Amino acid sequence: MVHQLLTPSQEIRTDRLLLTPLTPADIDDVHAVFSDARTWQHLPSGRHVARSSSVDMVQRKIGGRARHGLGSWAVRTAADHAFVGVGGVDMTAGGVWNLGYRLAPSAWGQGFASEIALAAVRAAADTAPDVPVTGRVLTNNPASAAVLRRAGLSLVWQGAPGVQTSSAAGVEGQVWTDRLLSDEQFAWLVRNA
Repeated sequence: MVHQLLTPSQEIRTDRLLLTPLTPADIDDVHAVFSDARTWQHLPSGRHVARSSSVDMVQRKIGGRARHGLGSWAVRTAADHAFVGVGGVDMTAGGVWNLGYRLAPSAWGQGFASEIALAAVRAAADTAPDVPVTGRVLTNNPASAAVLRRAGLSLVWQGAPGVQTSSAAGVEGQVWTDRLLSDEQFAWLVRNA
C-alpha cells in the first residue's frame, strides 16, 4: 500500500500544525470534516454525503502524492495532534498545483489556513519549482481569496464559474496563481474555475 512507503521527512511542522501525508487511517476524520455542511457553505454540492466519497478522495490524494511527490496533508494541531482538516497542494490535469484546504469549524478563525497555504507553496517550490501554484475560489468566499493573497498568489481571472461549481446566482469563479501561466494552463483553470 502506498501509505506504507511514507517517510518521516514527508511530515512538515509549522508553528502550530503538523502536516502529514494522508493515509487510509485518516478516512473517518476526513469524512467528519467533508460531510459537515458548515464546511461547504460556499459550495454545498461538494459535500461528502456518503463515506465512499471521502474514501475515494483520500485514495486519489495518496495516488497523486505517489505520482507527483507531493499532495494534500492531514492537518493536526502540533500541541495535541488533534485532526483539524485537510490542506496542501495537489497536481491537476492542467499541469499546475492546486492549493486548497478544508478545516473543521472548530479550527476556523485561527490563521491555520494561511499557515497551511504558506507551507504548501514552499513544499511545491521544493518539489517542482517550475510548476505554478494556483488556487480557485468562488466570490462568495472572500476569506479563501485572502488566504491565497497572503500565500503570494495573485488574481488573474474572474468570471462565470464552471458547471461543476456553479451554485448561486451572481457568484463568480476566480483563478489565482503565483506566476505567469501558459495559455494551456490558463485555459484549463478557467474551464475548471
